[in-house]
Amino acid sequence: MKTPKLLAFLIFTAVLAGCTSLTDPTPGGAYQYTSYDTTGAVLVRGWFTMDISDSNTISGEWHFAAVDTPKNIGPQTGDGKLIGGVQGAALWIELNPQYRDNNLGLIGTLKGNRFSGTWQWISFVGISNQGPFEAIKH
Repeated sequence: MKTPKLLAFLIFTAVLAGCTSLTDPTPGGAYQYTSYDTTGAVLVRGWFTMDISDSNTISGEWHFAAVDTPKNIGPQTGDGKLIGGVQGAALWIELNPQYRDNNLGLIGTLKGNRFSGTWQWISFVGISNQGPFEAIKH
């Protein structure tokens, strides 16, 4: 009799794990973030807030998690505070503004509810890795 109960528990757990889209953790007004490698494979997913004050200063917070086990993605997983700015039509964001040698920058344009461009892992040697990203306002 233990086998049917164990099987039912495993099926229930698998169904529950597959239902993460039913409970979307992205708060309203936040941007859903996805970064990619140069071949188009998804590296990181999560969300961030972006508050633009005085028309050119950006502040907010970010919450990102790696998809599978990507290599050489820099510090774009975890949580933190971000800063950035607006220069003409371009936006730039630093995920780890307290570091010059291990920072992750998002450089792109904002069109409607879509912020897209290039993520860059910046280290002592300069740009250590980069790829495209997109963020859609939720």
